Amino acid sequence: MIRVVLLVLLCLPGLARAGIVFTPHLSEYAIQASAPYSEFTFISTEIEAIYDKHGNEVELGTPFVPAGDSTDAVLALYKYLWVGNIFRDTQVPILNTRKQFCRGIIGLGYQQNTGAIAERTRLFGIRPGSNGLSDFYGLCGVYGHEHRWGPMKWNGLFATTVKAPIGSYDEDAALNIGTGYWTVIPQLAWHAELFGRLYIDGTFAYQINGDNPNPSFGGLTPTRPADVRNFEMNFAWKFSEHWFADIGYSYRESVGPNRYDKLTVNFKDQPLAPDTACANTNAGTSVLGMIGIDPLITPEICNSPALDQFYLEPRPGPYEDRGIRGRLATLGVYYIYRTSSVLQARVAMPVGGRGGQFTATYDVCTQPDCGPGNSVSTVDTELFAVQEAGAVSASPYFEFRFVHLFWAP
Repeated sequence: MIRVVLLVLLCLPGLARAGIVFTPHLSEYAIQASAPYSEFTFISTEIEAIYDKHGNEVELGTPFVPAGDSTDAVLALYKYLWVGNIFRDTQVPILNTRKQFCRGIIGLGYQQNTGAIAERTRLFGIRPGSNGLSDFYGLCGVYGHEHRWGPMKWNGLFATTVKAPIGSYDEDAALNIGTGYWTVIPQLAWHAELFGRLYIDGTFAYQINGDNPNPSFGGLTPTRPADVRNFEMNFAWKFSEHWFADIGYSYRESVGPNRYDKLTVNFKDQPLAPDTACANTNAGTSVLGMIGIDPLITPEICNSPALDQFYLEPRPGPYEDRGIRGRLATLGVYYIYRTSSVLQARVAMPVGGRGGQFTATYDVCTQPDCGPGNSVSTVDTELFAVQEAGAVSASPYFEFRFVHLFWAP
């Protein structure tokens, strides 16, 4: 029976999903002209692979879902930026001689699992996707003075971002636009221009995540997401007054493990019959078969009267993973019209990562009120974490961006 249960639970890894991260753009941290700016960003991705805890790429649904299904995500963001100095005519030190900026970011998102992956989520009573409003990001900061050293000019800045979890969030969904927890991100950044041709933007940010007492997907999202340190660099080259190209690198890493305290993910329809287990594991291959453990579940075992039916119940935790890590390379092109509008297209390609996985314990029982007190056996199985705090995509995403400066000369 334990082999049957283990193979049934191994269908869970195909349901992981990863969030989209932000990377710096052309002159992202340069001192901007005092004005209001409006920005629209469109991001699209088709996630067909994620990273496991060893840094290996794993296709979604392997080995129970044929290649070709994916997690599709589209995010449309609106960003408003104000640059000015409200302390200019005051006696407030530091701020009265430096520009400040504030930005707000909100968006709409669409996320769905396709085909057989969606069908697998329904085995656990989970909706395969969700649509709706994103969380709100608000940040304010202050620019440092601009300095010149030969052919180079540069400046720094300090900012803090607060993420308010107002986005669409459903505990019974496999994918969510919102995250369900607060985040505070202090950030130091630097911008430089060399010979008026090479533009360099870099930043270090420390992401402080709050707790999520209501995890989604049966507790496969962390209840205590780890803090994250972020490092980003971007190099842009000016070909003319209108055309630029850039290349960038982004690195993020958990500070310690993500923790999972409320694991409830389980099959919706119980008791489980062995033939159901076989149908969910013998789809032409199996994990045990792939690593050389034979035989696979045979029809004789599936139809055995000794294995008439059984119940499963997960132990809620606490569990923890090894944390996540993600590395991205980006390549983009920009067209600037009359210094008041920017059009940009970019591709971001993962070049390495590590996703969240943890070993969970399930009780196996012969009666409905299953638990540690009446289980006939237990089984441990490896589960993938989901959502942006626990999963790292191994698939590229595409970004299209339009920035406009209002009331430009």
